Amino acid sequence: MNLLILLGIFTAFLALAFPLLHLLASLSELRKGKNTLGNRLLFIGSCLATFSLILYFFLPIVALVLWMIGCGLICYGAYWNGKHKGNFHPAYHLIRMSIALVITLLLALI
Repeated sequence: MNLLILLGIFTAFLALAFPLLHLLASLSELRKGKNTLGNRLLFIGSCLATFSLILYFFLPIVALVLWMIGCGLICYGAYWNGKHKGNFHPAYHLIRMSIALVITLLLALI
């Protein structure tokens, strides 16, 4: 029982940290005037993913779908930024997608 509670707390922490970190990064770039497609996708995706966590308690299936759409937008926005800024590192995007996948699986299990 205690292990499940700890897993839930760990999942909640990761699920909050992932979109909020990308939300801060996109807001920082947008505030600097870098209004690119990648930054807008990061902003929209992180807002969707954060909103889905609030919605998770009321409509878990809808929230999980919104979470996956938001994470997809986050991953694609970061990929787009990397390709167009000229500093593309595939390992960063693979790590980001893996983290999003692990969090999605944890959210689906709880």
